[in-house]
Amino acid sequence: MENKRKFLTLATALMLFGISAMILSCSKNADPLSGQVTQIANNESTQDAVQDEVDDMSTNALGNADSPGGRAETFSFVDIRLACATVTLDTAAFKTKGSGRIIIDFGTGCTDKLGNTRAGEIIISWSGGRWFNPGAQITITFNGYSINGIQFSNNDFRTVTNVSTPASPLTFTVVASHLLTWPDGETATRSVNKTRQWIRSANVIDDKFIVSQTSASTPAASGTNRHGISYTVEITVPLEYDRSCAISNKVFKPVKGVKVITYDGTKTITIDFGDGTCDKTYTITANGKTVTIDGKDDSSND
Repeated sequence: MENKRKFLTLATALMLFGISAMILSCSKNADPLSGQVTQIANNESTQDAVQDEVDDMSTNALGNADSPGGRAETFSFVDIRLACATVTLDTAAFKTKGSGRIIIDFGTGCTDKLGNTRAGEIIISWSGGRWFNPGAQITITFNGYSINGIQFSNNDFRTVTNVSTPASPLTFTVVASHLLTWPDGETATRSVNKTRQWIRSANVIDDKFIVSQTSASTPAASGTNRHGISYTVEITVPLEYDRSCAISNKVFKPVKGVKVITYDGTKTITIDFGDGTCDKTYTITANGKTVTIDGKDDSSND
C-alpha cells in the first residue's frame, strides 16, 4: 500500500510538472520576446515621442510667428496641440527678426482635442538671424512642462542649429539633454544627437520630417531608461514623420524608418516603423524573433 501511495504521489507530481511545462511553453510561444525587450523598446518609443514632439510644436510656433515664405497659406496652419495654450512673442525682438523668444504656456494643465494633457511652459529662443536661415540657433528650455504626467526637468534643453545648404534646405542638428520623471517617481535620462530635415509641401499639414544619424560615431540617443537599463540608439534607416499623421494620432511616432537599441553592452533590439502607412504599429526584432506592437496612447506599458 505504501509503495502504491508513493507511486501515485510521484505520478501526480510528474503530471503537474508536465502541465506547468506545457503552459510555460504556450506562454513563450504566445509572446516570443521577453518582457524586458518589449519594455525597453516601449520606453524608448515613449521618450522619443514626447521629446521629438517638442521640436515639432516649436517649429509650428516659430512658423506662425515668422514664416519662411513661399507658400500661399503663409503658415496659417493652426496646431491643435497649441490651441489651449497661451503663446507669447517677444515683440521687441521680432522687429529685427534676427533673434527672438516665444513662450508656449499650458498653464496648470490643458487638454487638447486628442486627449493629451500638457502643463507648464516651453520656452523657445533663437539668435544668429531668422530661425529658418543657415547659421541660426534655436534653444528650447522648459519651466514645469509635462505631458500626460511625464515631467520634463527645468534643466532640460534642446539646441537646434540650422545647418541648411542649397543641396539640403531646412536641415537642423538637434543636441539635447533630458531627465524625465513618470507619475510613479521613476526617472529616465536621455542625450540626443541627430539631424532633422523639414520637407515642405504645398500645404503645411502634408509636411514631412526626416530624422537621421548626425554622426556614425555618436549615438542618435543614449541614456538610462526608467527601469534602470542603460542603452544607445542608432538610426540605421532615416525616420520619417508625417505631420498629418502625427497630428491625427495621439502619439508622435515615425511612420517609416529603422532604429537599433543596444543594451547590456551587446544585446540589440531593432524597431521598424514600417512603410509609411499612418498607424501606431511597429515591429520589434530581438534574438531572431519578431513581433508587431500596437503603440499605446500613453506610457502604461513602457
